[in-house]
Amino acid sequence: KINCLLNENENDNFFIKFNNKINLIKGDLRNTDTINNFIYTSKKGLLIHTAGVIHPKKVKDFYDVNLIGTSSLVEDAIKKNIHKIIVISSNSPIGCNPNNKHFFTEKSRYNPYMNYGKSKEMMEKFLLKKIRNGIDITILRPPWFYGENMPDRQNLFYKMVVSGRFPIIGNGKNLRSLANVKNICQAILLSSIMKISKGKIYWIADDNNYTMVEILETIKSVYKDKFNIQPRKNFIRIPYFFGQLFELLDYLIQKSGFYSQKIHVLSELNKNIACDISLAKKELNYSPKISLYEGTFQAIEKSNIKILL
Repeated sequence: KINCLLNENENDNFFIKFNNKINLIKGDLRNTDTINNFIYTSKKGLLIHTAGVIHPKKVKDFYDVNLIGTSSLVEDAIKKNIHKIIVISSNSPIGCNPNNKHFFTEKSRYNPYMNYGKSKEMMEKFLLKKIRNGIDITILRPPWFYGENMPDRQNLFYKMVVSGRFPIIGNGKNLRSLANVKNICQAILLSSIMKISKGKIYWIADDNNYTMVEILETIKSVYKDKFNIQPRKNFIRIPYFFGQLFELLDYLIQKSGFYSQKIHVLSELNKNIACDISLAKKELNYSPKISLYEGTFQAIEKSNIKILL
């Protein structure tokens, strides 16, 4: 029996193919009645909590959804004897690596990047208190995710890369970890059955880390090899310090209570955000099967974004 809580504003076409095998509940994580209704139908089950807000209009939404919404959901789940809780966090509570030789591990200290990172840090600390009380919770930290059924912002990203309009800030050698959605799903399933996962945090990502240039060139290769589309060779080159200016601007905008997705994304483009997945491999037998090349192909094919230049 699968119960799924879906945001009331989300398109539910994806679920049609399951022919009512999934009990779909629409609502808002900020609404206690929604949470009660969802958890009531899921007593003694497994809770996989993937909901969260990444790019809202207002800073307040980070805390209302990622912290308060999660806290309410978990508290209710504990009362209804949910036997296992898996929560998706992020790389943002730990921030950015000091250089491209450094990788985050589960021992890395909190150093949140902006309000999204702060909201996830506070969420994790709430969960850690529950863990210390004996509640079976596992926290997974995937970084930049991609793959099938991706959001519109990822489609726009691919289009900008292929059309030669995507900016490289600095030399493009900053390192990034990515996580294909299928690899994340593997980690979720393993966490649900491996007893050792109780009370643990795991970094979850693809097998390899990539420089920004390698990521962009892989996307271009997929379009060229798989879809016979010749990407434009150029990128928009921007000096490194512009990334720092975008970071300052991002900070000032968020300080005023608002949020700009484009400015925030630009502020991260010169940053190193890379992790080490050794612990997940050792304890969960996590073995990411989808590479960046294959995952990019699947994402584009399923999304049907065959760009004509």
